[in-house]
Amino acid sequence: MPQTAWLSTVYQQYRRELFLAAWTVLRRVDLAEDAVHSAFVKMARFPAPPDDPKLYALRAVRNSAIDLIKARSRRREVSLPDGWDAASAESIPVDAEVMQSLVKLLDALDPRSREVIELHLHAALTFQEISLVLEEPLSTVASRYRRALEKVGKEMKVRYE
Repeated sequence: MPQTAWLSTVYQQYRRELFLAAWTVLRRVDLAEDAVHSAFVKMARFPAPPDDPKLYALRAVRNSAIDLIKARSRRREVSLPDGWDAASAESIPVDAEVMQSLVKLLDALDPRSREVIELHLHAALTFQEISLVLEEPLSTVASRYRRALEKVGKEMKVRYE
């Protein structure tokens, strides 16, 4: 087995989570794909796989995304292409106005809180995994998630009660 065969396995198993980890930082599909690619190029140089390849790949992708932001010095864009992740919402009929309000409220959160919410909901990472990826205490990640959801919930309640 070649020394980089583990990369293929990691990519095949976690490509959605890796893409979403980059997208939560960059907010652009093309840049998120670039970040994933860049991270895998760097990991291909490793003599052996890391102890936790999934966690390491998530950190590497996130760091690549941050590097792209620094290199490009531009503001993030907000939308995914139509139908990109339709499977996650296929069974939930939601009024378009309500969904638009929710998206705006989530976008208005501070970037770190939004990142925690999106990594948990879209990339299906546990708080422990998010804590390791962001290199922050588990309690910080959990409280950031809880406070952000409370804030969004209060605003939605005010708008739609």
